[in-house]
Amino acid sequence: MSPHAKRRLAEAARLLAIAVAVFIAMLPLLWVVLASFKTAADVSQLPPRLLFSPTLENYQRVLDAGFANFFRNSVVITLAAVALSVVLGVPAAYGFSRLRVPAARPLLLFVLSIRFVPYIVFAVPLFVILANLRLVGTHGALVVVYILINLPLVVWLMKSFFDDVPTDIDDAAAVDGANRFQTFALVVLPSAAAGVACVTILSFIFTWNEYLLALVLSGRAAQTLPVVLTRFLGGMEDPVRWGLLSASSVVVLAPVVIVTLLVHRYVRAGFGGSA
Repeated sequence: MSPHAKRRLAEAARLLAIAVAVFIAMLPLLWVVLASFKTAADVSQLPPRLLFSPTLENYQRVLDAGFANFFRNSVVITLAAVALSVVLGVPAAYGFSRLRVPAARPLLLFVLSIRFVPYIVFAVPLFVILANLRLVGTHGALVVVYILINLPLVVWLMKSFFDDVPTDIDDAAAVDGANRFQTFALVVLPSAAAGVACVTILSFIFTWNEYLLALVLSGRAAQTLPVVLTRFLGGMEDPVRWGLLSASSVVVLAPVVIVTLLVHRYVRAGFGGSA
């Protein structure tokens, strides 16, 4: 076999392996999407049937159950938490990257350690603190908590992006008369725009999907979508309502998928990929 034929065979094998891996990874998602359009009788069929009469009954029942209110809670909490995390974390990362901060290394390690600790460790102390402030069950409580969770991610990732921006442009801006804030906002920040997009989408995904702290702190008025999904899991005597669970899962997944598709080129650029 010629070297050219070997290369083509190796390339075909690589593409086949990628296709199989993608199919295996997408299979659960495909099952959920199809199940959301099935009746209770169709969804319980084993093995699952690909040919069935689709119905929107599950989505209608989900909307009738007040799902729109919980969707609004998730949108408000996520957008507020992500926006404030980026507004607070990006300047902090710039300061760690460009300024002489005393004990910068220990401070950064302390900030990062918050991401290392399981969230369940913070659940009870946060509940006690927020209960004393009478914030449990409010949107503000979850916004504050998610800011604390997202800040380490934003600070650490953005510091690495700012470190990759040459300091020569800071000096050039200073020569042109720009102060520190103008240098940050008008020169350095646009150069790290891909990093800002990257930390924004990652913070969005983490906040939108977070379950444990939302379960403990949201109460009934501020419940988010991941908490509401558990309503369709049934109980000791009630079966899992697969159709409703699948339909609500699709509603939860849709915003994350849409946002990721819209900004994926910036995320790839932020991690060093080709935009």
